[in-house]
Amino acid sequence: MMDRARWSRVQELFHRAVDLSPGERTRFLEEACAGDAALLANVRAMIAEDSRAESLLDHDVAQLAGRMLDEPAALDQVGRYRILRLLGEGGMGVVYLARREDLGNLVALKVLREGWHSPRRRRFEAEQRTLASLNHPSIARLYDAGSLADGTPWFVMEYVDGLPLNQYCRRQESSIPDRLRLFREVCEAVRHAHEQSIIHRDLKPSNILVRNDGAVRLLDFGIAKHLSSAPLQADQTRTGLRLMTPAYAAPEQVRGGDATKQTDVYALGVILYELLAGRLPFDLSAKTPAEAASTIATEEPQRPSAAAGASARLSSDLDALCLTAMEKDPRRRYASVDALIRDLDHYRNHEPLDARRHWLGYAAGKFASRHWRPIAASATLAAVLILAGLALRFQQRTPAPLTQVKAVAVLPLSNAGADHSVDYLGVALSEEIARTLSYARWLTVRSYHASRNYSDPRKAARDLRASKAVIGSFQKIGDRLEVTLEADDVEGDGPIRLLWQDSFNVAAGDTLDLQAAVASRILHAVGPLVGEAEYSWNSRLLRGEFAYESRTRPKNQEAYDLYLRATAMPDTPAARTLIERSLQLDPGYAPAWIALNQLCTGDNWYGKGGQDTLQCENTALEHASKLDPDNVWIADSVVVHDVETGHLVEAYRSGEELARRRPDHPTAHFYLAYALRYAGLLDLAERECNTAIRLDPQDNGLRSCANSFLLAGDYQRAKDFLRLDRGSEFERAISMDVALREGKPLEALAAEPEAAPSWAGFPALTAYLKHRPAKEIAGLVRATEPVHDPEMNYFAAAHLAYIGETEAALNLLRAAVAGGYCSYPAVDSDPLLAPLRPSANFAEIRSLAKECRERFVRAANPSLP
Repeated sequence: MMDRARWSRVQELFHRAVDLSPGERTRFLEEACAGDAALLANVRAMIAEDSRAESLLDHDVAQLAGRMLDEPAALDQVGRYRILRLLGEGGMGVVYLARREDLGNLVALKVLREGWHSPRRRRFEAEQRTLASLNHPSIARLYDAGSLADGTPWFVMEYVDGLPLNQYCRRQESSIPDRLRLFREVCEAVRHAHEQSIIHRDLKPSNILVRNDGAVRLLDFGIAKHLSSAPLQADQTRTGLRLMTPAYAAPEQVRGGDATKQTDVYALGVILYELLAGRLPFDLSAKTPAEAASTIATEEPQRPSAAAGASARLSSDLDALCLTAMEKDPRRRYASVDALIRDLDHYRNHEPLDARRHWLGYAAGKFASRHWRPIAASATLAAVLILAGLALRFQQRTPAPLTQVKAVAVLPLSNAGADHSVDYLGVALSEEIARTLSYARWLTVRSYHASRNYSDPRKAARDLRASKAVIGSFQKIGDRLEVTLEADDVEGDGPIRLLWQDSFNVAAGDTLDLQAAVASRILHAVGPLVGEAEYSWNSRLLRGEFAYESRTRPKNQEAYDLYLRATAMPDTPAARTLIERSLQLDPGYAPAWIALNQLCTGDNWYGKGGQDTLQCENTALEHASKLDPDNVWIADSVVVHDVETGHLVEAYRSGEELARRRPDHPTAHFYLAYALRYAGLLDLAERECNTAIRLDPQDNGLRSCANSFLLAGDYQRAKDFLRLDRGSEFERAISMDVALREGKPLEALAAEPEAAPSWAGFPALTAYLKHRPAKEIAGLVRATEPVHDPEMNYFAAAHLAYIGETEAALNLLRAAVAGGYCSYPAVDSDPLLAPLRPSANFAEIRSLAKECRERFVRAANPSLP
């Protein structure tokens, strides 16, 4: 029997040799083994076995049993986990169903096959590291890891009791829309992995399980690749191919090329083909590996609609979508999973696909599909065609209200010169650019407070979910200031594409001239940013497609310079002093008033505050909104201020007016939804949220729309909005609420944020879910007091009601309603409030909530339901 020291030597040589080309490997082993024939044989045997390894659960247990080198060691207990039964075996690991003894939840426990000396240990540990870096509701989570007494590694994952994606759809007889919904969730999970620079490389239905409740989980990252890792040698690539299922392998993989994100896109295309057609695009069952590789690399698949047969009635759009994902040339394939998801959403919303040319008949058909009710009222087919034609001509003249906006991130400008006295312009000019762009129809500008932290446009676009970026530089040369600006297309993974560039120079001290020059040039950049080949700014301005003319402009040189310097400073008393001096000189400049409002708001929240500061906050906001009613950021601040101070009617009217004036802007609809949610008009809030996400499907600022759907009982739609801000503390906290209302306390606990928020009773809730001592929970309940935001008081009431703290929950619910959070009819339907309903105090609070909602409707708009 081989001793441990000998095995350590074998492992060391194996890991060093496996990365070498065949010729280099032979020379290395002959030198390293130095005549030790047994050692050389052992290492070569391990390399050969590694090349034959298979992904876990590719075959059932009976098939695998006869192919194992030895039986897995019997286990009863691993750490805190009691083994219940074997789930499956593969060349790399053994998976058991286990129960964590202290919490009682079921988990999947994976142990490295053949112990600490296994040649696959490095891949096993890589899978563990990969899972640890992923945090997505549709990816099976890593819970724990450790080693057995002999050093054999193990890790614990979420146990998924479900069926492979294709089997689930067959058994449920899922409709095409339902299959597309599940497929989109898979794409979201893959997108998250790609955002962490991880390629799965083995996407297939058996690695995608669907639970009975329809929740999707992506599994098995055993051969995943991190994009930052070194390129694979050709021999390693062939070894990796033997690990995955050939039917889902991309042509570049079977040719021995490197795996990229588009490799996963191809596999997703095959999965979609199988879901639509009921079979794989190629029958490889009777082919040799070489024949299978040739088929994948050279043959074109049949259209899914033809493969499925006439009874399936698949549209040509689904053919185009699926086959674009499966293009053999990666350059013609969807450039990213994002692009695939976009076209999925286009299809589901009856909009033209990016994968198809937007010729007239195709676009007219899409228009008819979206507007079938008024078209159906037409008497004849000719009338339908005329209507569609007129509508298309109108769309060419004026974009439709739900045209998807382009999201832009504006980065700080860099000082390319040696004079650091003008450094403040880096931030100040970027904020000026962002403000100017915010007036353009069909653009939404990511918060410049977030963008100012970036220097890399690709990273900014990825993190802020923008498709365009504006960057630039400036330098002071003598008494002149030279500025260069450019707009880039940063979507996808290809090269950054220059859309527009301009340069100008002004007198270094003339900041008013600088502002006018920046504004003029940035407005002319709007055309390239929205993607129009021919663009006439003046003609579009005359048609009212810019709100820019309503904005105020600086009129005093010294005042504007003070303002610019203040905006580049942290939120300090010194910044407030500069802004106040600026407003004394030029009280008609709206951005200076909103800057003062933000400084005073920050002081009220995080500083000493006081009555004077509160008055400053209110007065500054009032001045800003009167001076510039079309400024979305100012109007948003008005809505938030009115909501949080209990002035719901005023908040609603401000939000409604903003949405009327700026129907193109997602944020306008979001803040109208915000006011409606507090008023208890959840159906109207949902409508505005759906409009906002249609306009900008990537804006993580829309995340709290999840609360409207959560309270209305539409938990799946709530999850859609939470995914906009994946991995954030907010997403995880509200995911706990979703899981609790779905009756899944273990999932709620698994979603606990790393730093549980102190608001809304989360500490008491998580302590209860962790079965902490009653005394500890009681102390946390006593510490849960009403906060300034009444919605948080409502959530805290729901949490305390769930854990049985009825009296404390009723007090918080009363505070929520008294603070202006009507919460009716949620109080009647929210399952977490069930323990409160028998109470007489609850009946009183319910009456107050209903009265709050009715009072709002009477005062705000009698036509509201």
